[in-house]
Amino acid sequence: MKRVWAILLALPGQAMAQAQQPPAPAPPPKEPSPFYVERGTQPRTPGPLDPVPEAAVLLSALLRDGGVPGFYDGQFASLEGRFDELAAIARDRDMNNVLRVMAVMALPEVGSGQPVADVLEPLVLPAQQELSRDYDAWQSAGRDDGPEFIAMLREASLSEHARFALAKDGQPDRVLEKIREMERRVRRHLPDVLDPSIDSDRSYDVAWYRQVAFDIGYHYQQFDDFEHATEWFRKLTDALPGHRDTRWPHYNLACIAALQGRPDEALAQLEEAWKVGFSDVAWMLEDGDLKSLRERPEFADLARRMRGEAP
Repeated sequence: MKRVWAILLALPGQAMAQAQQPPAPAPPPKEPSPFYVERGTQPRTPGPLDPVPEAAVLLSALLRDGGVPGFYDGQFASLEGRFDELAAIARDRDMNNVLRVMAVMALPEVGSGQPVADVLEPLVLPAQQELSRDYDAWQSAGRDDGPEFIAMLREASLSEHARFALAKDGQPDRVLEKIREMERRVRRHLPDVLDPSIDSDRSYDVAWYRQVAFDIGYHYQQFDDFEHATEWFRKLTDALPGHRDTRWPHYNLACIAALQGRPDEALAQLEEAWKVGFSDVAWMLEDGDLKSLRERPEFADLARRMRGEAP
């Protein structure tokens, strides 16, 4: 301390002037990385961009319209050999939730067995809790929900995709657990679910239970149990002919027919889906389940009509 004061006294003009100068303004904070949108509950000091795993960049290149692509084989070939990076992304609560979901979906393509289970099992919620959160989200649609509620929904979505990923890896127990819970709930309301006189636009409960009935078929479909998937899709299409709530059951029946080598039936189901409101032509043209139909002129004609183009 004495040496510091000696220097200041020896150079009073320059040293004191420097000592009295105001500190230089801090540089403006940089924007946080878009890969880390969610930051948990802990405040952070703004700083430089977060380091981003290369696997996250590769996953972001696979996004479709800002959302998660379908659950089909071969879409994560660019992530081969990056199991550890994907596992880290799946576990990282601060990572953008869409990329976490995609990492979960990619894991069974780049790994298998116990390593996949070790990453995914901790992400799976009890089936009853996962469904209850989905029901709460349905009931609160259109309201301004807080961050805690949104975080709960993200956990439920991550849990659902972890179930599908485990099934894709040959571990279907978690999906079967959820199917049993969904069937238990829906069967109690099946008369209303299958009543064509009830408009789901006027009843949140009926709308949700019809969605769950569809989801039962979709969950079966994800691990190629096409028999049970068809049974649940047809419950809806047979009971609710011409109803908008059947657009996705018709579409998924088309997917199953195409995969099983019945192209005429698949095209007929796509026509029915379009008649009752299906309009996602971009996904239809990309969906791997419909690959066998893409060279057929009827398929191209349907796509044109969906887009409002003249033949």
